[in-house]
Amino acid sequence: MSKTRKTLLTLLIVGVIGALAGIGTFSAFSSTTDNSGNSFAAGTVYISDNDAGSAMYTVTNRKPGDVVQRCILLTYTGTLAADVSLYTASSVGAVASYIDLTVEKGTMPATAFPNCNAGFSGSTIYSGTLANFAATRNSYANGVAAFPGAQTQWNQNDTLVYRFTLTLQDNNNANGGSGGPLSTGAHSFTWEARNQ
Repeated sequence: MSKTRKTLLTLLIVGVIGALAGIGTFSAFSSTTDNSGNSFAAGTVYISDNDAGSAMYTVTNRKPGDVVQRCILLTYTGTLAADVSLYTASSVGAVASYIDLTVEKGTMPATAFPNCNAGFSGSTIYSGTLANFAATRNSYANGVAAFPGAQTQWNQNDTLVYRFTLTLQDNNNANGGSGGPLSTGAHSFTWEARNQ
């Protein structure tokens, strides 16, 4: 055998042995770890009421001193703690200046919307005229904040009853005379929940 062939054969054998040794080394040491089942979900903010799409009150032909009282139940089902603010973005007509409005928060035994019953227990969160409420409580930022009981936030499945008492003042300016009855016009109340 020639010297060149011997050298080539030797190099080939050394190369094969080196390759086998390298494969053996890499396969002898191995380790893995994993972290599975990851997920990410947003929390929720959700408030609802029991009005079933109906107005809390539609009042006509009232005389001075007449009182209308209505209740609405709010339920918070969001998963994040929240603040809730009551306001109206509606405009109200001329008679609203002569309607005293009291809003209370509280609890009462179950009753059909919008009725209130003698079991209501609560505290006043607004007292003034309906016109003043519309002028000063017209957004979330300046709305009336209220919380269930002594809490400082709404939590999932909290409920709160709001009782509205409207009284027509004994003021002849509320009399529309020959021009027809003065009215507030259609208006709405909004409860807005925002997570803290």
